[in-house]
Amino acid sequence: MNYSPYSPLALACILPIAADIAPAAEYSELIAQKLVTRVTPQYAGRIHFNIVPQLQSAYIEGNGRYVYINAPDVSECIRAYGYYLRHIARVHFSWNGDCTAGSSFIVPTRRITVPAALPFNYALNYCTLSYTTVTWDKKRWERELDIMALNGVKYVLVTSGLEKVWQNFLTELEYPQDKIAAFIPNPCYAAWWNMGNLEGEGGPLSQTLIDSEAELGRFLVKRLKSLGMEPVLQGYVGFLPHDFPKAGINGKLLPQGKWCGYHRPAVLQPTAPGFDSIAELWYKHLHAVYGTTAKAYGGDLFHEGGRKGDTDLGRAAQAVQRAMQKASPGSNWLIQAWGHNPDRKLLNGTDPQHTVILALQKNLSPKAETNFDYAGRPFVWCELSNFGGKHGMFGGMELLENFTRDKSKAIGIGMISEGLETSPFYYELLWTRMNTAGAIERASYIQRYTQSRYGVSNQQLHKALHLLANSIYNTDKKREGSLENIICARPDLKARKATTWADPTMYYSPLSVHTAAELYLEAGKQLGEQLTSRITYRHDLADLCRQVLADRARATLARCKNAFERKDEAAFRKESQLFLTHIRDTAAVLATSEHFLLGRFVDGARKRGTTPQDKEAMERALLQLITTWRPDISVLNDYSHRQFAEMMEHYYLPRWQMYFNARLNELKTGGAQDKKIEREITHNNGEAVELEIIRNPEMENFQLKFRCSDIPMLTTPRGDILSLAEQILQ
Repeated sequence: MNYSPYSPLALACILPIAADIAPAAEYSELIAQKLVTRVTPQYAGRIHFNIVPQLQSAYIEGNGRYVYINAPDVSECIRAYGYYLRHIARVHFSWNGDCTAGSSFIVPTRRITVPAALPFNYALNYCTLSYTTVTWDKKRWERELDIMALNGVKYVLVTSGLEKVWQNFLTELEYPQDKIAAFIPNPCYAAWWNMGNLEGEGGPLSQTLIDSEAELGRFLVKRLKSLGMEPVLQGYVGFLPHDFPKAGINGKLLPQGKWCGYHRPAVLQPTAPGFDSIAELWYKHLHAVYGTTAKAYGGDLFHEGGRKGDTDLGRAAQAVQRAMQKASPGSNWLIQAWGHNPDRKLLNGTDPQHTVILALQKNLSPKAETNFDYAGRPFVWCELSNFGGKHGMFGGMELLENFTRDKSKAIGIGMISEGLETSPFYYELLWTRMNTAGAIERASYIQRYTQSRYGVSNQQLHKALHLLANSIYNTDKKREGSLENIICARPDLKARKATTWADPTMYYSPLSVHTAAELYLEAGKQLGEQLTSRITYRHDLADLCRQVLADRARATLARCKNAFERKDEAAFRKESQLFLTHIRDTAAVLATSEHFLLGRFVDGARKRGTTPQDKEAMERALLQLITTWRPDISVLNDYSHRQFAEMMEHYYLPRWQMYFNARLNELKTGGAQDKKIEREITHNNGEAVELEIIRNPEMENFQLKFRCSDIPMLTTPRGDILSLAEQILQ
């Protein structure tokens, strides 16, 4: 085998050039080498790649000093290196801390064949791009794309830059500039704009911010292609501003009504005579902004309760794909299967050779269906384990362990949670599943995970992870993610959940979480600095203590309710004060980990702006998103709540203090508070949802002002999680 003739010094000289170009054969190995330098600089110059197009699968071998990776293309080279890091060198990457402490550079003494990945592994939900990645700058994105490539992801959704596409597209359609500005939302809300749910929220944007988002989008597309992955761009399915003048088009505009109180964009009926020319204009500007065509396009017709009118769905699908194929021959239309979409009639109108269904699945219980029928169209099985980006421990361990390719018939697996940067134990299993054909044996997975994540092999940690894998990380029924922390609920003695659509049922034993936390603490005491110096361990112990306090708060609130109903003022005072103590303790615990700091999160969003005004706009929009969501109190209130240290101290604590003071005053005076109760009905995903809102002007005013408040924010951790954990667990 002929290996790369370049020395490490020669590579260092030419790699900066290679990193910014498409993966032509003569540069592909250098692109893979540069990734090694970025993610594992300690191994730079010791890993060599060799691309052999005729190879059927990648393999790894060594010659005593160097590791050689042989693969048919650049993406397989990188994925094979990911396999080496995970299974041989034991290097661990996650959103919640990396660990190389237990790793070692190992040169294989025999040839190791890398198991094949599914051909269409996919990443990112539209919602993820507002709930999580809106805080990522170019450097942070660079790392994420590297990790995705290492884990065998082939297709990645890209929406940064659509602001510029819409601006240019609507300008050519002679839509007024002031209305264009009112139509384009802040990036924090762009997800629902791109799905056809709302317009303009958090805007208008400055031209500087629009241009910087376009620059980021071009970077993402270029980098994805260089790594052998494919960007998924936004296809045209007929969206136009809801007040677009009918005289400006040749066809029927379908008003889409409202989504959770927002005006939805209208849909130009795809069967209209003018659809083809409008779609052609869209793709012209889309490809101009990104500098390329794509092999895959997203975009859904009538998402979450959209109005079809008299549309012939089969012909509409044909029209959408006809325009797509004209713009980019051979490309695929990626359609989200969510709720009642896609309609069978629409599916029947699609071209089976150029359609892929993204099957969004929130049912992660062991009995969940994994083999679906989409009229014979290929599908990607997409886990949906997090809603709103909220913090919480959750997962479908047993389902993922036994999700084998022969049973599922899926052509790929999708990481499509609404929010990321949580539950490292579960998501590492998801990455493993993307690259494993057969069943995953739990004990060996936990042993490898412990060694990689913490740099040690420890029985206490093994026991703790087995407890968690059998309880909180293994849901037994369909539900919208984790059991929500009652602290984050709008204060009410009857509160059981924080958001409208969540399931408040306790599906695990709180004792299992408490025992796991004790085992983690015991391991930290046993191993000392060898373990406690790890950012991964400190995050996970803080997360466990946060969950223990959340479980306690739920039980304490029930006792508060009982005391209030008995009119026992002393007991109510005692239990309500204990509840507030749980909040303060949670704030202290979260402050020990950089991953639970609001200041760090907000700082990321501010960096997406390039001027002081843009930075302020990004911060205000983000704070609204994670509190009231809308600029008023509605069914979306707290939907994207976050358990950050500063949120506990400056948002949730004052809310509960206000509420308990009012209830205590009722007990003292013997009078009941006059309550103004409103019921709001919203149609979401074709279903009517009713929410009872108890109006409290003082609390609502506090919530609505929070996005503009000047609270102290942390960007670096404070406190010692070990001493806090010992106090709490006692």
